[in-house]
Amino acid sequence: MRVTVLTGGATTERAVAFASASQIVAALRSRKHEVRVVDLAGGLLDEGAERELLGGAVGLSPPTVDALAERERRMLSEGLAELDAVRNAEVLFLAVHGGALEGGTLQAVLDVVAVPYTGSGPLASALAMDKDLSKGGRRARAGMVYGPSRAGRRNHRSGLARDHQTLQTGLLCRPDAGEEGTRLGECGQAGGTL
Repeated sequence: MRVTVLTGGATTERAVAFASASQIVAALRSRKHEVRVVDLAGGLLDEGAERELLGGAVGLSPPTVDALAERERRMLSEGLAELDAVRNAEVLFLAVHGGALEGGTLQAVLDVVAVPYTGSGPLASALAMDKDLSKGGRRARAGMVYGPSRAGRRNHRSGLARDHQTLQTGLLCRPDAGEEGTRLGECGQAGGTL
């Protein structure tokens, strides 16, 4: 089967996406599938770029994504549908983490491209990425109980609206933005440093 793995992109979880893609590519190739890899902020990867980017290591600090954001925007709006590796794939395997790539934008673009892809569609992806909405829906349906939380939304000029907050648990936390997927905010003892 011809499979194209879509990964990377302009997200603070870029390294996590590459680590996921590394495992996916290895598993698919071990089963003799024809696999290509596309970095959603860089395009189709050749063998050398694949070895470099899919090394599987996840760094301790997130990458600077500003430089990649415009490349990702161009890839989603103009380049993705033009890549033979995308158009000729039998399925697109999504190995993305965070941001627009996991939150419905990529899925909406792929619906237009009309090549089957793994995972949920645009609406379900967008709802799942909004932590407040997804928690509220689960609470209503299953009567689930969650600990105290506060939503943080990105302010494009200054990052998160608040850098730190002390929750009722007594922990000092640097919150994760509500739309950033699986990353956890940092926490430490109140009165300490993060």
